[in-house]
Amino acid sequence: MNKFYSTLAALAVFTTGNLLAQDASALTNGLEGTASAYDCSYEVKDANQTILLNGSTATQIFTACTDGKLMEVTLNIKALNDRGTYTVEVRSMNGLVLDIARFKKGQVVDGKVVLPMETHVKSGLRYILNVSSDNGFELSLRAKHGPMGTLTIDGSPYRGKLVGEFGFKTVEATGLSNDEGRAGQTNDDVTFIPTDKSANGLCYNSVSDHTGRIATSGETIGQTFTACATGTLKQISYQIQHIDADFVGRISVKDARNNTLFIQDVSARNVRNGELVVPMSEKVREGAEYKIVLKSIRGTRLAVLANDNPADALGTCTFNGTELETNACFSALVKENRNNTPSAFSETDLKVTAYPNPFENELGIRIDGIEEGKVIVQLLDFAGNVLRADMINVNPDNKVINFNTDDLNDVGFYSLRVVHGDEVTHTTVIKH
Repeated sequence: MNKFYSTLAALAVFTTGNLLAQDASALTNGLEGTASAYDCSYEVKDANQTILLNGSTATQIFTACTDGKLMEVTLNIKALNDRGTYTVEVRSMNGLVLDIARFKKGQVVDGKVVLPMETHVKSGLRYILNVSSDNGFELSLRAKHGPMGTLTIDGSPYRGKLVGEFGFKTVEATGLSNDEGRAGQTNDDVTFIPTDKSANGLCYNSVSDHTGRIATSGETIGQTFTACATGTLKQISYQIQHIDADFVGRISVKDARNNTLFIQDVSARNVRNGELVVPMSEKVREGAEYKIVLKSIRGTRLAVLANDNPADALGTCTFNGTELETNACFSALVKENRNNTPSAFSETDLKVTAYPNPFENELGIRIDGIEEGKVIVQLLDFAGNVLRADMINVNPDNKVINFNTDDLNDVGFYSLRVVHGDEVTHTTVIKH
């Protein structure tokens, strides 16, 4: 009997693709001679919504109900591609991958897929379940409508929760160690300190001395920081633990109102001495909060080093829109403005309205907030290529410009940049 169950456990791990299961015998012993599969479970029932993933990711927060192991995750599936392979990760709130499983259509029975896990957990702590599909391989997950706060889809908050069940087994606390970098860890050597402004007017924000990492193969990693001076953001960088040789990604900087100040495609060629370095020249204001967003694309992998010491946190780090209990290891270099013209960095009065948004064959842009003057309007792709450009002499009777977009074949996101003197705004628009 023991041989049979050991073989069965090994086969289950192989067929589900559980990459981090380390103790098949523990699963075997838990199945033998017990009336219930779990000591406690967390379950969401009564599906009334469907979430479609296609080259995207659903990220659900859940809470462990015991000290021990997460033994199984059950997801309710409405539909999936015959040829797709779908990935499910369990992560700590520091972004650390604790367990991975994969499944295909053949494993879905009566609309459910059951994934064996071997994830050490601690009662009352929160964890992340990350479900992803590759481009062209649709996956429809069932969900239940409810409050926002625990579920995001590709970084955007979603009202509700995934329908399914998390099954836990109680295990003695000794040795529950794969939840690395959580409560109780201290590291007096971990440092971050925004430096004083140097003689040449440079200052920087930086988190270093990593205690973990955040891996991504399509999800976004976001990190906020507060500008250390009024001036120009000259460079941002992430400390990298791993990057695929064919890595392709996109990095952007946003202000507190979620306006995109800078966006650029990046690759492994941007990595120097273990740092992904991106030069730029964007105006920032001392004390204002900004956010760096990094996303891998085309399924390529990247792992950013992270520091989970709360005393040294600079801002908030997010994984696919979910707030983590760690900071990415990064730096932001600012050159201080010393020409005594603070008005050049004041909040812009320039207001831009794009319509319709999403657009199809034509995009209208209305300029408000200025009485008159020359304004440059540019439409860019997310690689920074200028696709349309025009200039408008704004006056009370002339505030609108139109772009014909018939020949834009690629649906998706574009950036609309409007420049008036020292004022620059970026607006994200969508082509249908």
